[in-house]
Amino acid sequence: MSKTKLIVAVVLAATTLNCGDAPVTAPAGSSVFLQANPPFVIADGGVAVVTAIITEPAGTFVPNGTEVFFFTDLGRIEASRQTKDGVARVNFVADSRSGTANVLAVSGGPAQGGGEDGESTGSGTGSASVTIAIGSARPEQVLVTANPSGIRSNGSSHLIANVFDVNGNPVANVPVIFSVSASNATGGAVGVGEYVESGGAQLFTNSNGQVFDTLRSRRSLSEEALVTVTATAANGKFGTATVAIN
Repeated sequence: MSKTKLIVAVVLAATTLNCGDAPVTAPAGSSVFLQANPPFVIADGGVAVVTAIITEPAGTFVPNGTEVFFFTDLGRIEASRQTKDGVARVNFVADSRSGTANVLAVSGGPAQGGGEDGESTGSGTGSASVTIAIGSARPEQVLVTANPSGIRSNGSSHLIANVFDVNGNPVANVPVIFSVSASNATGGAVGVGEYVESGGAQLFTNSNGQVFDTLRSRRSLSEEALVTVTATAANGKFGTATVAIN
């Protein structure tokens, strides 16, 4: 049995026990439309409004007060809400974990058989699901630039990391960590005489999907090196830029 079917079965079983106290759910075979706004939230306390619209097999909205149950496998969501004009809204709240939350809304369950005339009582499943990307689950590409791309010993370079989603849109509020490695002109590893001002701490992108840091060199005047700066989002996507030290 799938996870969705198992949850639906549990809800249906719960509503058939203690019938006098059971909440009123949608008729079996009702249809559920579910959406989340926004579909992406930051990992620590980000909020999305989850809206469920329930219609009966006849195509009309369910009565006011119809109970809708909500579930998620990541983050937190209100357990249930009653409809008004066929709509039930709850808040989804992200915890400190990043990933993709699978949110499920259930009311009524699927049709169990034909009606009195032998026809189906509805083709709806009584449930619907939607995904919400949390924290750094959304970044797809990280582009890094260094200005200038060549500095003297004891000099500095301004670093910019641009974070984009799969559609090329900038992603805000994503944690990014800058790190540094170095090699000589032939590609051999050398000691790292450079550092980033952030110290490798998490920095968060702004509304334009950008985050900034500064590379500083502390090599002796006789040393030359190629320094690779890497900016890594928490989901592992990364980008690099090279700065020559001479």
